[in-house]
Amino acid sequence: MSRLSRGTGRRLVVEADGGSRGNPGIAGYGAVVRDPTSGRVLVELAEPLGTASNNVAEYSGLIAGLRAVLDIDPGATVSVKMDSKLVVEQMSGRWKVKHEDMRRLALEARDLCAAISAAGGSVDFEWIPREKNKAADALSNDAMDGTSVHRVLVEDTAATPETAPAASAPSNVATASRPLRLLLVQAPLDDAAVPRIVAAVRRLVGPGTTVVGPTDGPGTRVASALAAALESEARTSRDWLGEAPGEGADETVRTAYRGLVSSGGTVVAVTSRRGVLSVLTDVLGTPVERFWAVATAPGSLTAVEVWEDGSASVAFTNRTDHLA
Repeated sequence: MSRLSRGTGRRLVVEADGGSRGNPGIAGYGAVVRDPTSGRVLVELAEPLGTASNNVAEYSGLIAGLRAVLDIDPGATVSVKMDSKLVVEQMSGRWKVKHEDMRRLALEARDLCAAISAAGGSVDFEWIPREKNKAADALSNDAMDGTSVHRVLVEDTAATPETAPAASAPSNVATASRPLRLLLVQAPLDDAAVPRIVAAVRRLVGPGTTVVGPTDGPGTRVASALAAALESEARTSRDWLGEAPGEGADETVRTAYRGLVSSGGTVVAVTSRRGVLSVLTDVLGTPVERFWAVATAPGSLTAVEVWEDGSASVAFTNRTDHLA
């Protein structure tokens, strides 16, 4: 049986780019996933990276695009188009990866390609001139300006069963004055994982990001380390302990989360597993009896986005690749 016949038969195009003003300097990436037949854009992504090189930013755009493919249809036949000759040649196996940062990112990208292949899909790479990569280039410039973008524009839920629509915000959640991008960090069991958590978070958010966390334990130390790395201050309180009496959601955490919704912006919140689930179940409207149904691991990352109209979505949950 051929790889394509084991997959879904769907075709997707990933356009990715990244840039750095200074190389290394202020960096960011952009990625687009589109349907090659209609040309319709399905996903748009952009993220600031803090200080990084052009090559790190380009690889980060590729990784974001491949992750989006896995969310849409892991069994798809994927064509990656980039104007980075280096990334295309390295991912195609024709050039060696010598730099340590590049090696780590190339391995992560290859793992994502392997996951697509394991689902019956395939990934190939094509170099394109910069003028044909304008959508991803524009997004990467938005990212270098400090803008985060995560637009899932897929409307055909029958064709993309794993892409969930944005959840409507519960009536007790405040309407946001500006979008909230919340990265939840589950406190690790010990301090050994802290440097890896910090490195992973720095790839997702830029300097000046607000950091909140609990008043004691490993979570406090993670929040302090993140604040130092992001040139910010850690705002610690008992609100993020996630240890209130009783079972199910911790309403103290939920109240703190709703306060973040009201303020908006980009925030990293360190909390317990119960704290992470308290936010997730609030966003998704999960019934009480299913509170513990979502798997999250110590040190994992989960992302939530809330828009001005109060609608919310979960970008990803339980990301643990940085801990491997």
